[in-house]
Amino acid sequence: MTGKPPPGQTAGRAGQGPQSSQGPQPSGSGKPPSGRGIQGGPPGMQEEEEVKLSDVRWGVIFKMGWKMLAYCKHLALIYCLMTLLQNGMNLGMSQLLGKITQELTRPAEMVVPADVPTTAAANPAVSVTAAAAPAAKDNSRLIGICILWAICALGVLGLGIPFRAIATKLDLTLSNRLRSRLFERLLRQGPEFYHIHDPGELNAVANQFTIEASMTLRQIALDMLLQVSILGGTVALLIYNFQMKGPAPEILGLTIPPSLIPLGIVVFAFISPYLTGKLANRVRNVSSDMQEKMLALNSLVTGAMQSPEEIQTMEAEPIFSEKHDGQLQALLKSRLKSTITIEAVNLVNGLPSWFIQVVMLAFGVFIAIRSGNPESAGNVVAIFLLTPALMSPIASLSAYIVMAGSAWPRIETVNKMLESKAGREESSGTVRVESVPPTLVAENITFSYKPDSRRIFDGVSFELPPGKITGFVAKMGQGKTTFFKLALRFYDPQQGQVVLGGRPVGDYAADNLYDHIAMMSQFPAFFHDTLRANMQMAKPNATDAEIRAICEETGVWKVLEASLPGNPLDAEFAAGRRLSGGQRKLLALTRCLLRNPAVLFLDEPTVGMDNQEKFGILPMIRQAAKNHTVMVVDHDLRWLLPFCDYFLVLNDGKIAERGTSDELLARRGLFYDLYHADGAPVSEQAPAAVSA
Repeated sequence: MTGKPPPGQTAGRAGQGPQSSQGPQPSGSGKPPSGRGIQGGPPGMQEEEEVKLSDVRWGVIFKMGWKMLAYCKHLALIYCLMTLLQNGMNLGMSQLLGKITQELTRPAEMVVPADVPTTAAANPAVSVTAAAAPAAKDNSRLIGICILWAICALGVLGLGIPFRAIATKLDLTLSNRLRSRLFERLLRQGPEFYHIHDPGELNAVANQFTIEASMTLRQIALDMLLQVSILGGTVALLIYNFQMKGPAPEILGLTIPPSLIPLGIVVFAFISPYLTGKLANRVRNVSSDMQEKMLALNSLVTGAMQSPEEIQTMEAEPIFSEKHDGQLQALLKSRLKSTITIEAVNLVNGLPSWFIQVVMLAFGVFIAIRSGNPESAGNVVAIFLLTPALMSPIASLSAYIVMAGSAWPRIETVNKMLESKAGREESSGTVRVESVPPTLVAENITFSYKPDSRRIFDGVSFELPPGKITGFVAKMGQGKTTFFKLALRFYDPQQGQVVLGGRPVGDYAADNLYDHIAMMSQFPAFFHDTLRANMQMAKPNATDAEIRAICEETGVWKVLEASLPGNPLDAEFAAGRRLSGGQRKLLALTRCLLRNPAVLFLDEPTVGMDNQEKFGILPMIRQAAKNHTVMVVDHDLRWLLPFCDYFLVLNDGKIAERGTSDELLARRGLFYDLYHADGAPVSEQAPAAVSA
């Protein structure tokens, strides 16, 4: 989306500013070299009633940009040198064309023939025929200038491909760096962060916002400074060319030094960035609206793809299709509004360029006429060719102002996520130990997610039996897994503490705490790589022998040999798709045990399994958890009874019951009610525990 170029210019290729007819212009001499022109990309996450350019925090943009550039400073330096060299040669071509014109218009010197007497040459009365011999003109200077111009032209052309390669590599390096840093930060966020941001939104930020933000940061933090340097060089050449022979021009009786003319015009030229800045608020507003529509569409598609079975069973496909079409239509209108607004800004941005080129040419011709020197024609040609190069950096600065306003919401979003820290990092302890006793104690814990919300725990105290499997049981929605989050310091209790190995979990350094507590989630994280790589996620330096030994200990090695070809560790794991749900859970448990944790948490280990699979895999999971201090939460109490050695029963924030399954069933209390509400047969005797 580019504005119409001024007369005498042609639009440059993507990533360039307007080009004069003299030859190729270097990238970066015009609109930002993003290949997009001035666009309204996706901005921030939150709806804003009014967005102002004054909201843009330039200090944050430059700080982020320079910090990223420091990561690849050598590549950035090469990019700067190539940009300045390419622009320098382009300016040189304009100046050399002026010099060529001067040489062509320079009058030939009168050469007196050698056979004419000196007195005749000095005396006008001597024969005119003898004195006015044909003029001889030395063209060696002209030829040298032409050769130099050709070298510059070839240099600009020759640098084109290497420059684009360097620019692309720099953009990709910066983008990958920003995406990597953000992904690492997202992985360390606590549950409260994921309550605020849904997966579709985070996916858009990590994979779209970061790319656009990194390119904008490079253009503003680096290219803007380069454009100022190019502008300075262009002004210097214009001042040089305005220094023509003859009296200085006068306007309204005032003598105007020629050197002040380009400086005054440059000052006037900055009306373009000023006007563009005034209009940039509109760009940012429509950009914010477009971003809101993009995020809504992204979230809808992500949600639908995560639950296709639910949508199909409810026969809700028409509803989702209607909503999808509606959001597509809303996005279309928003994009159209954004395009019209941006084109209007580009039009305003282009008008000063046309006006200034006319004024510069008029002043140049005026001074040349007053000088009466034929060689001034070369100065006029140079001024005409240099004027687009003068306006190009100024147009770029205008574009950067618009770009900053448009991109700031997404830059701000990325920056906030990069700077946000989980609660455990804000108040992390400093203790680091190699190992701890396998004990976990809750001491008078009181916790609620919000000050005015229901207390999940209200003065709760208990201790997990070391080396035993403890089931944590409660009614639906009582917050059973919240204790896991407290022990792992995703949250901190308002009162009391969790004690691991005789020391409060808050005393441990954040990374050291996870050396001693492991958790298997409802949906274990596997990725497309070898089985070895997936297992080394828990212990990066684990050897093949260690991995195989723990797999054989839990019984999953035989499953892997039957499911994966060749050496299972070398097989492409395909995120575990060749395994059943129960086999993936057993493998995930094995991976947790590879860390040799003091305490192990199992969060809903039977989710996604039918009865046959969950009870079929039970002996293997119990064998794997044998002799470890384990706490398990699961919705199926019939499965927990033969799996667990001990139970804690939570009710309304208090520990209502505790003991073995036989003891709790015999009391006919809450545990008894929950067990029979789950469809178990009425019996005084619990199912026999699975032999380990």
